Amino acid sequence: MLRRLPSLLHVQFHRHTQMPNPLDPIWQSHNTTQDSFRVVRRSLGLNTATRAVALHGGQFLPATDQQILDLLDAAQDQIDDQTVMFLYATFEAALRDHIVAQASLFAGATLPSAQLGLNMQTWFTELCSETRMDRVVGLFFPSASQTLIAQAGSIRKYRHWLAHGKRGAVPPSVTPLFAYTSLTNFLQSCALT
Repeated sequence: MLRRLPSLLHVQFHRHTQMPNPLDPIWQSHNTTQDSFRVVRRSLGLNTATRAVALHGGQFLPATDQQILDLLDAAQDQIDDQTVMFLYATFEAALRDHIVAQASLFAGATLPSAQLGLNMQTWFTELCSETRMDRVVGLFFPSASQTLIAQAGSIRKYRHWLAHGKRGAVPPSVTPLFAYTSLTNFLQSCALT
């Protein structure tokens, strides 16, 4: 009698019991964009006819090599900043969603009436959406170390500066890789991925 082997999908499903990392789609898009930039940069080294075909249909013809490199450099800066903002916004949403999900624990409050539990759920949910993110991040200590909390705080400050038009004192710069790695480590330490 032949034993049927489980499908690859079945094996992967049962082996991967963690929640997916909500930051992965953003990080994958960032990496795809980086690959696209590299392809355009490489096309500058092609012969004239091949280069014209490779760059056809884009904004790069009839630009000079230096103009194209300047456009790519400016786009790189914007993409990096946007990636940091998107990563932090998604991280923030994941933490808030997890905390708001805890509101259901108030349903058991029934004295003086069952309405108290419902009112507490509503109050807690509103409180979570109004609370500053630096206070929300701190709720996850000690699951998230002080280092991870500090890293999330520095990313938050940089994101805030970016999102508000790069006004005021310039915080320490944050790279997309640092943001992705730090925020992923935070989520993993709290079993949220």
